[in-house]
Amino acid sequence: MDYLPQFKEKFKGFKIRRSFKENIDPEEILIDTEKSLDLQDQKLETPLRARVFVIFFGIIIIGLAVLLFRSGYFQFLKSEDYLKLAQRNSVRIYPVLAPRGIIYDKNLTPLVNNLPSYNVFLTPQDLPKDKMERETMIEQISFLLDLNPKEVTKEISDFDFEKEQRILLIGDLAIEKILMLQSRLGDFPALTVENGVQRQYLYGEILSHILGYTGKLSKEDLNAFPNYSTAERLGQEGLEINYEEFLRGKLGQRQIEVDSKGRQKKEVGVEEPIAGQNLVTTIDIELQKKIFDEVSHMLASLKIIKAAAVAIDPRNGKVLSLLSLPAFNNNLFEKSISVADFKKLEEDPDNPLFNRAISGQYPSGSTIKPMLAAAALEEKVVTPSTIVNDPGQITIVNQYNPNIVYTYPDWKAHGAVNIYSAIAQSCDVYFYTIGGGWNGIEGLGIDRIKKYLDLFGFNKPLGIDLPGEQGGLVPDENWKQKTKGEQWYIGDTYHVSIGQGDLLVTPLQMASAIASIANGGKLFSPYLVDKIVDSDKNSIKVFEPHIIRDDFIKSDNLAVVRKGMREAVVSGSARYLADLPVKVAGKTGTAQIAGQEKPNAWFVGFAPYDNPQIVLVIMLENAGEGSSYAVPIAKEVFKYYFKDFVPR
Repeated sequence: MDYLPQFKEKFKGFKIRRSFKENIDPEEILIDTEKSLDLQDQKLETPLRARVFVIFFGIIIIGLAVLLFRSGYFQFLKSEDYLKLAQRNSVRIYPVLAPRGIIYDKNLTPLVNNLPSYNVFLTPQDLPKDKMERETMIEQISFLLDLNPKEVTKEISDFDFEKEQRILLIGDLAIEKILMLQSRLGDFPALTVENGVQRQYLYGEILSHILGYTGKLSKEDLNAFPNYSTAERLGQEGLEINYEEFLRGKLGQRQIEVDSKGRQKKEVGVEEPIAGQNLVTTIDIELQKKIFDEVSHMLASLKIIKAAAVAIDPRNGKVLSLLSLPAFNNNLFEKSISVADFKKLEEDPDNPLFNRAISGQYPSGSTIKPMLAAAALEEKVVTPSTIVNDPGQITIVNQYNPNIVYTYPDWKAHGAVNIYSAIAQSCDVYFYTIGGGWNGIEGLGIDRIKKYLDLFGFNKPLGIDLPGEQGGLVPDENWKQKTKGEQWYIGDTYHVSIGQGDLLVTPLQMASAIASIANGGKLFSPYLVDKIVDSDKNSIKVFEPHIIRDDFIKSDNLAVVRKGMREAVVSGSARYLADLPVKVAGKTGTAQIAGQEKPNAWFVGFAPYDNPQIVLVIMLENAGEGSSYAVPIAKEVFKYYFKDFVPR
C-alpha cells in the first residue's frame, strides 16, 4: 500500500525548523506537536481548589501568630523571671538580718541586749550533684559542726528553694569553731559564715516568764509568716512573741557575685537592715529582783519550789512585777537548744515553762473575802454594823433526812463579829452567812456571788499583754450540773464564800481585784508595755491604761472593806506587817487543796493605805498558813519598796 500520500496529508501542517544546529532538539518537535494536537488543554494533573489554598495558608498564619505570641510572652512578660533565674548562676541575693529591738524596764534599764554572733549557712545548689558525693559532703559538714546528718538532709529536702537560696545551719557557733571552720571553707564551697546577732537576756530566770524567748522558724511558722527569712528568729513566748511586729525590724539584703562553683567573688549591692523598735515596760527590775530573792529564799527554807507573785500599780493597772517559780533560763533558747534539752524542760513535772502568775488557777482561800464583803454591802445583805455570832461552826440539817447533819467549821469561835473584824480575823462563819445565808440572814446566794466576782474580774481573762492567760472559774448551778451531773447544794455556796470548793482564780486576777478595792472601784486591764520607742528613746506609740469597768461598787462600801483590810494588819491575821513605816492593808489566805499535803499560802495587800501606790499578791504552793509564810515575804518587799518613805 502506498502510505506516502496519506502521510503527507496527515503531516502537511508540520514544518521543519532549521537552525544553525545540525540536529533538531526534541523540545522543538514537542512544541509543534502540542500545538498541532491541541495538547495545551489536556493537563496531566487536576488543579487545586481555592478552599485548599485558604486552609493551607490559614494554618501557616496561625502557626506564625503562635510563634510571635510565645516569643513576646517570654521576651516581655517572663523576661524578669528568666533574668532572675540566669542571674542566680552569677549573682545571689542573701537577706541581712535586722537586730531585734531592745526591751527596757520602766526606768530604761536594759533587760535584754543583742550580742554579735556567727551564722553558718548552707547553699544546697553548691553541693555535689552526684548522690554519693553529696551524701558524703553532708556527713562531713555535719561532723564538722556537730550536727545530725539525717536532720541536715531533712532540712535540705524540706527547704523552699523558691523562697531562698540557703539554709541557716547554726546561728551561734562558738569562736573557736569559727576559726577552725574558716580554715576549711575552701573544702566546702556550699558553706558560708556571716556575722549575726544573738539575744542576751540579762536577768535569766528572774524575767523568763515575762520576756519569753525567740527561736528558729518551723515549717508551720514559715507558712504563717511568708515574708520572713528562714534565717530569722521568731518570738516564741512572753513579750518577745506578743510584740513581735515591733521588735522584729526590717530585713536588708546583699547581692553577691559568685563563680561557677558558688564561691563568692564580690559584693555588687547592699540594702542595710532596719533595727526593730524598742519596748519600755512597766516592770521595776529592782523590785522584781527583790521579790525573786525573797520568794526563792522562803521556798528554799520550806524545801518547795512552786510560787507566784504579782505587783500592780492600782492607779493605772501597770504591772510592776510578775514572777513565776520554778523558772527557766531563756538564754538556753538562744543557743540552739537541743531537742533533748527542750524535751527535758517540757516534761519536767514541776513545769518551769508554765507561767503560774497568769495561767495558774488556784482556790483563793480567804483572800476572796474582801470581794464577798463588798458584794454583801452593795446588796444590803449586811451593813457595817451587822453583828453575826460565830460559835466556831455552822451546822445544817439535811432537809430530807434530819438524822444527817452537815458541819461547816471555822478555824476558831470568834463570838460576835461585824464586817471589819470578820475581814481582820478571817471569820469563816461570817462569810458562810453573807454567802449562803444563816441564822436569819438570807445571804447572797451563788448567782449574786457569781455576778459580783465576775464584776471584780474573775471567771475570764483580763487581757494582759502576755500569751497564755487563763480565766479561772466561778462555779454555779449550771456549771455543776453540766460538768458533774450533780445538783447544787448550800454547802457548795458556803465553800465558794470562803474561797474553797470549785472556785479557781489566778494570782493576776487577785491582784487586779484588790487593786479595784484600793483605788475606789476601777478595774483595770493589767499591762506590761508602757510605750514603743526608737533608738533615741523618742516615743513611737504609748499604751494608755484601759478601764474594764468602774463604779460597780459604791465608794462608801469599798471604804468599809479597805478599813477591814487595814485592821487585818493592825490586829488581825497580817499583824506581822504592823510595824512597817508605811501603812499597809491586807488579807491572808490558806487554801486547802485536795490530795495536797499542805495548803497554799496567800497574801494580798496594798500600800500606802491612804494613797495606794502598789498592790502585792504572794502565793506559795503547798507551803502552809498564809500568815506564816506569805506575809513575811510581803513585809520584806514593802520594806524595800518604801525604804525612802517618810510617814505623814
